[in-house]
Amino acid sequence: MKFTPAEIELARRLKQLGLAWTPSVGHFVWDETGLINCTSPFHDYVYFILDLKHFLRRAGTIERLQQDLCWLPTWEQARELLRESGLPDVEVSQRLDARQALENATERLCLYELLAERLAGNPNGSDLALAGR
Repeated sequence: MKFTPAEIELARRLKQLGLAWTPSVGHFVWDETGLINCTSPFHDYVYFILDLKHFLRRAGTIERLQQDLCWLPTWEQARELLRESGLPDVEVSQRLDARQALENATERLCLYELLAERLAGNPNGSDLALAGR
């Protein structure tokens, strides 16, 4: 799976806004600090957690993984986060249509933008707690 520079930058913004997550199998991450220090099969500094023990051997703790890595939610994970935040599916669909995200292949970026808005409290933002990921 490829992540664009814009998606990675927006994922960094989500982290800054407080998107909480617990590293686990099935997560893509961007290695901001060079912690993993091995070749990625995807692209530079993007890794897939297939074996959490491998990542823990390099980091020592889950907390260090959370600090040094940036979670890159998949399309499905982003949609689930938006559902959990209370954003109706119809509003997600309307945003995707308005941005022509399907035609431009920017759906995941659009979902990240919606997550950032929810976390920042813009528009229709709620007390969003996307914890336990």
